[in-house]
Amino acid sequence: MLTMFFDRESSIPLYEQLYTYIKTAIEKDELVANEKLPSKRKLALHLKVSVITIETAYNQLMAEGYILSKPKSGFFVLPFIRLTNIPLKHKLSLVTKNIQLKKYLFDFKTNQVDELSFPYEKWAKIEKEVALYTYPANINKTDYQGVAFLRQRISEILFEYRGIEANPDSIVIGSGSEQLISLLVLLLGRENIFGVEEPGYMKNYRLYHDYGAKAKTVPLDDYGLDLQLVSDCNIIHVTPSHQFPLGIVTPIARRMELLNWAYKKESRYIIEDDYDSEFRFSGNPIPALKSLDIHDRVIYMNSFSKSIAPSLRVSFMVLPDRLINLYHKHYSYFTCSVPVMTQLVLGAFIKQKEYERHLNRMKNIYKTKRDSLVNCLKNTSFSDRIEIVGEEAGLHFLVKITTKTKVSELVSLAKSQSVRVYSVDEYRANKTEKSDKKTIIFGYSHLQQNDFLEATKRLEKAWENNL
Repeated sequence: MLTMFFDRESSIPLYEQLYTYIKTAIEKDELVANEKLPSKRKLALHLKVSVITIETAYNQLMAEGYILSKPKSGFFVLPFIRLTNIPLKHKLSLVTKNIQLKKYLFDFKTNQVDELSFPYEKWAKIEKEVALYTYPANINKTDYQGVAFLRQRISEILFEYRGIEANPDSIVIGSGSEQLISLLVLLLGRENIFGVEEPGYMKNYRLYHDYGAKAKTVPLDDYGLDLQLVSDCNIIHVTPSHQFPLGIVTPIARRMELLNWAYKKESRYIIEDDYDSEFRFSGNPIPALKSLDIHDRVIYMNSFSKSIAPSLRVSFMVLPDRLINLYHKHYSYFTCSVPVMTQLVLGAFIKQKEYERHLNRMKNIYKTKRDSLVNCLKNTSFSDRIEIVGEEAGLHFLVKITTKTKVSELVSLAKSQSVRVYSVDEYRANKTEKSDKKTIIFGYSHLQQNDFLEATKRLEKAWENNL
């Protein structure tokens, strides 16, 4: 008969004390496999507790696989298997982030928005309305392409802002380039060679490689991707409306050359990354490559990272008919990685014209910031040795510096004054300096106007003996 002594003053329930006692006895081989346990009634009388206490403890032990109940026979101990001890050559330690990102007073990064200008109250109001009145009817719905309501809204703004007539049924929503590029690799095939711009957004180059596709970098000329150097690529990933990071706007003649290149072979496609096309501060909007495509060979990609916020994690692409049919045929078991609630809120934000108002407001804010930063740079002691280019569009521009000092050293000197600037060479797969004119990238969207004067003064101090 099992005998144990309960601590009746403990906060631990009696059934749990009994459960722990029997479990420990089994693990220590004090109760062996196939040994019969006392009946609930007998054990209750012996331990002077209720039958319910015994029953609850036994039920938990059965649920965890320590004992077994046999009809009309009773309760029996199940075999207990111990884990095998493997001798370790060295002590294992928890893997943690080994990259410590240094903080700078002024960081001219290109991947953030103005946090003070986000329409928090309007967003919260719409979010509440959606949670109360729209989300309940959609709480059990999923769509592997994304919520139809949002896809319809996206098709409307594509037509209004980019001149693209996109069928909502051809749009696929995903949580960033990571997911969309993984899907494109599946649809287009790993045997294809993907060409990406260099310098460019090297994350895309790494993603193609890491998803098992073949990828190569393709140099640029003054008009964008150099088609003479595309060689054996079947797919090219380009940013024709505002090349990152050089800011090149691909002229119409080169755009037509790109399309004609794609039309020569059935297997060729162009991935048009239109990442910050919403912001152009002079002249008319540049037509999207997709709007010129008459043979359905352009895959259009964009996101709301620059126009709303990167943390929203909503990106989308417009697939040609052949690829959307492949998606339906082979990948309809996928689940859209963007929460339905987020999609509904964003769709309502667009439908209620808040997106349009926010975009117009941010254009003015960013234009003012750009003008302020440009003015500060033009009033520095090194203004006669710099050329500012690419400031007409997007949320960054370039500063070409005439100097014998290496651009990597200029970046390091700026860091010493707690100012982080970025060289174009940081956006190459092969990080070697390529030009006589050293080129620095200034992203300004997340910084405030009163930051620019102090930041440029620090740059003057950092570079005073090197320019």
